[in-house]
Amino acid sequence: MKKIPLFMLFLIIALLASCSDESRSDSEIDVGSTGSKRSYVFAYKQDADEAKLETRAGVLTSRRWTTGQTIRIKFLNGSAAAQAKVKEVADTWLNYANLTFEYVNASENADVKVAFQWENDHITWSKIGTDSKAVLQTKPSVNLMLYNQNDIDEINSEDFSASILREFGHVLGLIYEHQGPDASINWDENRVVNYFKAQGWSLNQIDMVFDSYNKKQTNYTEFDGESIMLLYFPDFLTTDGKGTKWNTKLSETDKQFISTVYPGKAPVTPVLPMTVALQYTQNGGSTYFPYTGVRIGEYYWVNNNFYHEVPRNGNNLEGWENDYPITQARLDKYLPYARLDVSQYQINIDDFKKYYGIYYNRQSVDYMTTKGKVYEGEDRKLTSWGLPAAADYQQLFAMCPFSTDQHTALNERDVRFALSAKAGDNPLAFNISDPNNGPYKTYWFLTGNNINIYNFNMMPGGAKLNGSGTWTNGVDDPHSGNVGDIYHLFYTVGFHTKESNIYIHDFLDTRNSFSYHWYNVRWCRQLTDVELGYKLYINTAKTDIKKLGVYDAAPSGYTELAKGYLRGFYVQYILDNPTPKYTIANIVEFANKVEDHTL
Repeated sequence: MKKIPLFMLFLIIALLASCSDESRSDSEIDVGSTGSKRSYVFAYKQDADEAKLETRAGVLTSRRWTTGQTIRIKFLNGSAAAQAKVKEVADTWLNYANLTFEYVNASENADVKVAFQWENDHITWSKIGTDSKAVLQTKPSVNLMLYNQNDIDEINSEDFSASILREFGHVLGLIYEHQGPDASINWDENRVVNYFKAQGWSLNQIDMVFDSYNKKQTNYTEFDGESIMLLYFPDFLTTDGKGTKWNTKLSETDKQFISTVYPGKAPVTPVLPMTVALQYTQNGGSTYFPYTGVRIGEYYWVNNNFYHEVPRNGNNLEGWENDYPITQARLDKYLPYARLDVSQYQINIDDFKKYYGIYYNRQSVDYMTTKGKVYEGEDRKLTSWGLPAAADYQQLFAMCPFSTDQHTALNERDVRFALSAKAGDNPLAFNISDPNNGPYKTYWFLTGNNINIYNFNMMPGGAKLNGSGTWTNGVDDPHSGNVGDIYHLFYTVGFHTKESNIYIHDFLDTRNSFSYHWYNVRWCRQLTDVELGYKLYINTAKTDIKKLGVYDAAPSGYTELAKGYLRGFYVQYILDNPTPKYTIANIVEFANKVEDHTL
């Protein structure tokens, strides 16, 4: 029998509900752009009659709605903004469940009655499934904790959206799963008892933390650590310091399971815009930096190098690069090393910072990974943007077209031509010529070569030294340099990656040979399977790739196609192409022949 996560069963047990405990600081969760921190535990809520209900699987269907049913919902209080957010987020479930939500006026009868902080109740909770219908029309069946119903930042916070998703999971009949047999939470029982006693729990109620689910006699025992229905338990309640995550989005299992409970919903593949407005912040929302994301295959990429500064942190190296900014004097020092005339490159330094970006040291990159957040689109959704891995860049490079009539392998020229800014695209997208008609000049922006096909706007920024030493470029080598000095400007591209860095010079180089030098940074976001509307699988022999539905099982002998060159070539040349020019064998060969030092 196929196992389904235990938390998904329609058990009728005492309600557990998320709440906020601001007095505890041991384990904190960032709740969004307000910059505040709160610790989340859950509180116990039980009606007298519910304590007597059976919990056997045989009675579970009594709390399910009828597939295809319209569920009437009304609000008993709350601001217009808060109500609108609930509607927006709750409807996420309807992408996968064959149900309809109809929102009616407070004076009308409804199946589900939603309130915000009803009668000063600071606990977020919901009735399970159709139990909502038995609640009086003047009383809530769902209570959502919202500190300020007019605070747009709080309403739009990731935390509040997660609470809405979780409680509407209850509305659809789902319960919490925090201790299925596979969960293996190693409780510190004394801490758990003391902690929840301080919340007003009885010992019998606390026992449910330890015993409620793993003693059920059922086959539905798989545990999903990513589920929106998994409660957050702080690390300090366990002996090994491993609590549970504060999940904020539907997991793939959530989506798959609810579509089997209420089947018949046609898969929804959203229309993805080719560009998205982005707001980057690293200080809890006090300051935002605008960027633009562009769609490239299965990703969004920021379409210019990061230009915001990381704050300087005393003797630590975070923000160290701020002590050595690009200046005209620093450029003047570099130009003769490339046999370029200084007079030909007297520029506006602000333009350089904007279009070439900042060269960050590794500690600053790590700071951004830890502190940085990107809000996407007009509704400022918090999304999973982050520092790319080498495989992400490989897939990006494989999206660059090349002509097999001219050469049989993707090389740095193909990538440079496809992704770089064209001459004149920005004030610094121009080549430098020797005023004496000598042989030394720059070539990156030669007219007719660059096509900037995705508006990626790549610039040949080179890199900067992190200390004193020498470097080479094939012209009057070696050259001496000091910390903060630039090298290989106009000829190469360097980006930080999760592993280390990638480089584009005479070859593509995604080896991630570790370097402490300073490079430019861009972030990307992989589109989710649901956004794409498919998953890709490849067989062991690499002779076939299958495009399947998001929830279709992988065929025998197939595994999910990894990010990288092969997947990029497939997306570019074969995916959704009814008459592809190339075969699977062709793109496997392309992936094996890329002129990359990694291969």
